[in-house]
Amino acid sequence: MTMPRAIDFLGIGGIGMSALARWALAQGMSVSGYDKTPSPLTDALRAEGARVRFDDRPEAAPADTATWVIYTPAIPAQHPQLRQALERGQTVMKRAAFLGMLANDGTCLAVAGTHGKTTTSCLLTWILHQSGRPVQAFLGGISSNLQSNFLPGPAEITVVEADEFDRSFLHLHPTAAVITSTDADHLDVYGDAGHVAEAFGLFAGQCAHVYRSASTSGVSGVEYGLGHQAYRAENVRVENGKQHFTLVLGEDRVDHVQAGLPGMHNIENAVAAACLAHHVGLSPEEIAQGISSFTGVRRRFDVRWTAPGQAYIDDYAHHPTEITRLLDAVHSLYPGQPVALLFQPHLFSRTRDFMPGFAEALGQADRVGILPIYPAREAAIPGITSEVLAARISGACFVPESEGLNWLLAQPEAIKLTVGAGDIDRLVEPLVEHFHQAAS
Repeated sequence: MTMPRAIDFLGIGGIGMSALARWALAQGMSVSGYDKTPSPLTDALRAEGARVRFDDRPEAAPADTATWVIYTPAIPAQHPQLRQALERGQTVMKRAAFLGMLANDGTCLAVAGTHGKTTTSCLLTWILHQSGRPVQAFLGGISSNLQSNFLPGPAEITVVEADEFDRSFLHLHPTAAVITSTDADHLDVYGDAGHVAEAFGLFAGQCAHVYRSASTSGVSGVEYGLGHQAYRAENVRVENGKQHFTLVLGEDRVDHVQAGLPGMHNIENAVAAACLAHHVGLSPEEIAQGISSFTGVRRRFDVRWTAPGQAYIDDYAHHPTEITRLLDAVHSLYPGQPVALLFQPHLFSRTRDFMPGFAEALGQADRVGILPIYPAREAAIPGITSEVLAARISGACFVPESEGLNWLLAQPEAIKLTVGAGDIDRLVEPLVEHFHQAAS
């Protein structure tokens, strides 16, 4: 399909949309977009040449009807600028369909799964990039190595994060994919765990080759993991405060691989990325070098400040499984240290659907503060509140929106965490500034 000279992105400040906007900028296109509120991402896009607006009136949108309009599922059908584009007969496309159009042309490596896909896709991209392979990537987080969620081509390989929300990943037809997990999530879309598993099965059926975590169910493919799989990590140990392991990729193996990130789940993420890198011909040594030099993803076990016996970590975890893995990694890295955790639940429906799981996972911290639920696209659900969740957890309390910063600073625990997928990250820089000032 012939590409346009101009694209307007509705929801341009989203992590997935901003990667597509950066792709369009790299092609020399005229790029504009709408979002509700300014953010660091919209600021960055403006600095890179995009015209970003926060006005949803129809007249604020570009007047040229040859402009394509790409929109996210978060944009409601009645959005004035989306409705106007449809009435004008402009080319209008969902984000997932546009990404599929770009990614399916050539060798596409996709990372899917309800947990771990952002870290895995960023790691895979870094492994390929540092080996010298031409690669472009559309990522769901800011890679610390690349300082971006987009790596421009031209490239023989495209890496994409295959998002299961709204069944978006069904627009992809990858050359090879990994599926990191098939846990139930997005039940506001899927209804139940069975439909989640069904969607992952359909996705797997669209892939020429599939590697799947041994923990997944309902999908077929080559297994990888931490056990006796043909693709695995073994002999995991700690040396000089860092995790090391032996990486086995079928008949190939390499010893003394240093993990860039803590936690057994990140060892498994490294194996997942290694499967796809090995699939396109990288040697075990090249893969090991990429794993060892990977520095992580912003808001994924993001250690923002440390001092002897103390640390502040920010993380995007918003599902019970992710919170459990986060706290397991914290306890492994800081054994015996008490933990204070400030959590912002994301979505009323997710809080309702996984209330017992959240209570169990958060209960692994010594002290828990729970901010009001971040609604995103949802209306409130009667009886589903942060106060109700806090009452289920020993040592937990409800924290009003305006008190989050002061609450966490007042806690005596040595290890402090901010956790959630909403706008809790607005507290990160003030917290970092406070910790540095207090230490100086």
